[in-house]
Amino acid sequence: MFFDFNIPYPKQAELSDVDRLERILTRISQMPRAVIALNQTVSNIKEAQTPDPVAPARFPTVEQLKRVTVVVEDSKKNYQLVATNPLNQTIDILAAQPTNIDVCKHACQSYDIDLISIDLSQKGVSPGYAAASVAVNRGIFFEICYTQLFRDPKRRSVFFSNVKRLVEVTRGNNLIFSSGALQALEIKRPSDLRMMGLLFGMTQEQMEAAVGYNYVRLLKKAETRKSTFNAAVRVDLLPGVEERKRKKDQPEQGKKKAKVQKTA
Repeated sequence: MFFDFNIPYPKQAELSDVDRLERILTRISQMPRAVIALNQTVSNIKEAQTPDPVAPARFPTVEQLKRVTVVVEDSKKNYQLVATNPLNQTIDILAAQPTNIDVCKHACQSYDIDLISIDLSQKGVSPGYAAASVAVNRGIFFEICYTQLFRDPKRRSVFFSNVKRLVEVTRGNNLIFSSGALQALEIKRPSDLRMMGLLFGMTQEQMEAAVGYNYVRLLKKAETRKSTFNAAVRVDLLPGVEERKRKKDQPEQGKKKAKVQKTA
């Protein structure tokens, strides 16, 4: 099974964008089975327009999920990344992309999200041990977007350093590989990703998880996020239900009381 939870999808897709996405999906469809996520990056969750699957009839072996990534720049700003936001329930994978270390810490500790996506080619964004441990314990995953390694040769050393640091602070837990591919040739096979994992200092077990069952675990985390919202809605409705039941019971109790008095 092939997984890639970061296939960028523009907010206003033009014909050229659709053609590009179809070429990417054509390459992915060469693998027996695949699960991908079309990813739309926004600065406000209200701007998100979850994309429809791209030519699903042409790619029956490729399951296409909907992902939204919210760029977060200020830990004091309300980005509505909470379990009770109904907008989040149409999203299969909800991610945050922090732009600095303070926001990254806040995302690890507070946001109701499934995934943290960091630009690992930049300095001063990756979390420390404490924040990463909190995120892992909360079931949040971290994304290693490997195309960042190839797009700017000048930043390769920063990328390698950040990825190795991320593997270290998470102890290799809750990591996934994603492409962020803008071209079909940027899609790498699982065997290529395993080789990258070795370069990043992962153990065999960590590497296999990052290219395999961690994706399934992430999707289960996302389902839990949605069910938490549904549970919250049910709890909110309970007081009203109880109030209506109480009012309904009052007349019946009054009738019974009157009947008893009449009998006496």
